[in-house]
Amino acid sequence: MTSRSASTSQERPFYAQYAWAYDHLIDDSPEPWAAAVHDRLVRAGFPRAAVLDAGCGTGRHAAALAARGHEVDLADASKELLRQAALRCPSARALHVDLCSFRPESLYQAVVCRGVLNDMTTDDERDAVLRAFAASLRAGGLVVLDVREEAGSRGRANGTPHRRTVDLHGRGRLTFTSTSTWNADLLLVREEYELDLDGEPSRQSTYEFAMRPWSGTELRQRLARAGFTDVEIAPGVGRRTDDRLFVTAARA
Repeated sequence: MTSRSASTSQERPFYAQYAWAYDHLIDDSPEPWAAAVHDRLVRAGFPRAAVLDAGCGTGRHAAALAARGHEVDLADASKELLRQAALRCPSARALHVDLCSFRPESLYQAVVCRGVLNDMTTDDERDAVLRAFAASLRAGGLVVLDVREEAGSRGRANGTPHRRTVDLHGRGRLTFTSTSTWNADLLLVREEYELDLDGEPSRQSTYEFAMRPWSGTELRQRLARAGFTDVEIAPGVGRRTDDRLFVTAARA
């Protein structure tokens, strides 16, 4: 692992020591996203596609695509998240990789990437990951992205703490607090974790990191530079806020 984004994926408590609780904290349905991706693949002539889920997390969206008949490989820089995904999708290949330098053994008809590209904060990483996606696709294959939209993300980064507490099946509770601010085109995030398990002392930790949202102009320019055409940008799908984009493009 060499990129900063891959290092963050291995260090961030949300993706590391609390990967087992990820689905308790993020419980939005994968179905709207999977349906939108499937529809786009069908329109492109890939009703049963070989798909790379780049940044698969716990595998919920990969499982939803597999249920629609697609053959999905799992890829993530977090070993802990990838382990959860492999348990959910036991027939899928699980690849522990840095997406910025990934080179597949065989080519795919689609690469899907939901949320992860926001973690690429440098120009070099952004170009590298899109080149890696292009190199993973057959000619005419699709990339389908979910990214944070720049203007909407800036508007929501007002320093207000967002807190959520989840019950851990009667064993205790986990409280997760996220606070975002904006500085120099970056979304600065502070996360706080408080784990209270029955019969054990409370465990508290914090983590700070940066994300870099995307504009439509940047998406079009970088995708074209990486070898993609027919870029389509629409509002996010399956998200609870309006600061996301649903992006598709074809490998030239």
